[in-house]
Amino acid sequence: MYISLYRRYRPQKFSDMVGQGAAVSVLRESLKEGRLGHAYLFSGPRGCGKTSAARLVAKGLNCQNRASDGEPCGECEACTAIAQGEHLDVIEIDGASNRGINEIRDLKSHVNLKPLSAPYKIYIIDEVHMLTEAAFNALLKTLEEPPANVVFLLATTEPHKVPVTIRSRCQHIPFHRISMADMVNRIAYVCDSENISADMEAIWEISRQADGALRDALSLTEQAVSLGKGSLTLESVKALTGGSNRTELEKWVKNLRIDPKESNAALHEMLARGISPERLTESMFAVFRDMWIFSLWGEKGMDALEISEEEGKFLKEETPFWSADKLRSACIFCSSLLPRTRYGMRMEVFSGLIMLELTKIIGYKSERAGTDQLKNKADEVAVQKAETAKKEAGRPGPVSDRIPSAGSIGASAGSCPAELSFDEIEDPDFARLLSKLGRKGTSIGAALLNCGIVADDSGWRLGSDRQSPSLTYLTIPQNRKLLSKAIEEIWGLRDPSAEENIPAVSSSLPFEDIPADDESKTKGKHSRGSIVADTDRIIKLLGAEVLYVKDMNGDNGTDDFGSADL
Repeated sequence: MYISLYRRYRPQKFSDMVGQGAAVSVLRESLKEGRLGHAYLFSGPRGCGKTSAARLVAKGLNCQNRASDGEPCGECEACTAIAQGEHLDVIEIDGASNRGINEIRDLKSHVNLKPLSAPYKIYIIDEVHMLTEAAFNALLKTLEEPPANVVFLLATTEPHKVPVTIRSRCQHIPFHRISMADMVNRIAYVCDSENISADMEAIWEISRQADGALRDALSLTEQAVSLGKGSLTLESVKALTGGSNRTELEKWVKNLRIDPKESNAALHEMLARGISPERLTESMFAVFRDMWIFSLWGEKGMDALEISEEEGKFLKEETPFWSADKLRSACIFCSSLLPRTRYGMRMEVFSGLIMLELTKIIGYKSERAGTDQLKNKADEVAVQKAETAKKEAGRPGPVSDRIPSAGSIGASAGSCPAELSFDEIEDPDFARLLSKLGRKGTSIGAALLNCGIVADDSGWRLGSDRQSPSLTYLTIPQNRKLLSKAIEEIWGLRDPSAEENIPAVSSSLPFEDIPADDESKTKGKHSRGSIVADTDRIIKLLGAEVLYVKDMNGDNGTDDFGSADL
């Protein structure tokens, strides 16, 4: 009768155990010193050697020719019977199918009986976490104080489901998943022993698919060899697992960067071969994670990765084309997609999400998208030009022709905004004048736009004789003084009216007579000086009123009414 590979190559000695050095050392030392406990709890993932270790402990206790280091001989009658599962004093119980209290009562009824032919009676309870609560409670007393020649070996993949009262009565020895390197070496050893021609890349792929379980790896090897007609090849492994091997995914990632259209077709082909979205997402995450680690830490980071030489070569060649941020985003996307794939997802939806997000991460833009972007950009430029032309049409003309640098100095008619930035004025002479005037530059500049300034050999004068609010504002002594001082400092032109002592307001202005009975009221105003009185008459003439008075002159020495808005 044919025996499967994982059964034929089950460890028969502690030295045959793969990847469980710590657990094996504890058990061998305990056997060597004769201090083995009465109950042990072995926990770990599937296929890591828990049951095999329990049988080796049983061999070590009952071996007739045990070595001084605790290693069973594997050849005596007891070792042979235990390996074949025929020893009467080694009782193996499946916790999943014998989980009730009646089975535990039957065990308790036989536990006090002496061993038939061996020094010890060993009870191996596999999948112990499947026992019922009543069965655990019935086992407590026996497990705490068993007979001197009885040893309990419990094995489980989920130790958290074992009651704490049971765990506290056992010595807990954890088993770990087997590393890729150890698994590759073991599979290569089995293939060599069976005279099987094996491709190293196929061995690495089987080890990766087994996910730390050597039993699964040997089962996959056996199936792949059958598909490969006696040889272990990467193609047979690819056909067995439904595609998405590491080599194919590495090629897919490279095409995703160079030619996303080809990458999209390859993704559909992988899904069509039957690979599950969950498995494919996990494999994608592993590739992007390895590339991300290599991008950050280079050769030092590769030491922690379980990869072959060819896979390391791919990382060195492809990773420089990816930034660490893009690889990190790809890993985060795969991790967020993984929970959704476990609940089932249609192939079209899955492939669409993959291509949509990953092309966005790498910054891929199709030719049509580039054309649309250029068209939108051109439309935006056209709109901006139209708005600029519209603004230029409504802007007042330049004032430089009204204020020449040599000859007449004036300003063109137009409106002045409430808040004008002198630096933006196109005429530099007018901008210098307004800047020189300081805080009152805006109001005086607005009046100059309507009046203008004319320069001749005798000095300068206002360019308009027609009576207007702007002329009236400029003839206020304080404003005239500031304007004269600024023009003289900039262009060296003096104000002839200063020598003639021109009155603050032209005599041609019609003023209303003040009634005699109002003299007492106006007397207080004249006490502030003729300037205030003239200003009051101007306001009354224009039909305006003073809303508030604010000192805007600072240290210029003018009174409050010099800056009133008329």
